[in-house]
Amino acid sequence: MRAPPLLTAGLLLVSCARKQHDAPELQLPALRVVLASESEIRKIATIENDVVRRPWVGPIIQLLAEDAPDGAVPVPQKRLAGSANADALFARALTNLRAAIPQPIQERTVQMAKARVQITRFADSYTTARLLLPDLWSPIAANAGGQLFAAAPARDILLWTTSLSREDQRALRAQAQTAFESRSYPISPAILRWTGTGWALEDPNPRN
Repeated sequence: MRAPPLLTAGLLLVSCARKQHDAPELQLPALRVVLASESEIRKIATIENDVVRRPWVGPIIQLLAEDAPDGAVPVPQKRLAGSANADALFARALTNLRAAIPQPIQERTVQMAKARVQITRFADSYTTARLLLPDLWSPIAANAGGQLFAAAPARDILLWTTSLSREDQRALRAQAQTAFESRSYPISPAILRWTGTGWALEDPNPRN
């Protein structure tokens, strides 16, 4: 028996409405990881549109994002329905990130004028996300006897030094605070220390 015309039309309208509200399928090759802070996430996330995240070091967290022509777009929780679990997606995103940014850190790095503090900026959305790739930092630390400190004050700028001098360490902290307070997509002024395989929190570096 054929459904009445009005019922058929109603079912079609419901189907169309569902399609319009369904979140688009995750594009696995486009997945990346970016760094952020909880305070900044609160500005873009809501209960209805929370983002996929996990802790990293100190106040810094990882965000799952999709690469797009205008930058990295955080992935909302509702997009995970029917996808692999979050840990598997982060693993895929890190693999994608590593493949997409093979350049050495020094390729886009300059030294501050009055301190042995390096400033790194790449023309993409993943400058600070490079901290998540130990293979980029191991050679730098090895050449400095294992001494390496870094800061991720904003998404598009990395600060780091292999110097232990008081003046250079002070300059690193001051520059991290300045960048955190003045740049778009701020993350944290915290200072991180290289452990040999990754990063640990050295100093939250609050503004005095």
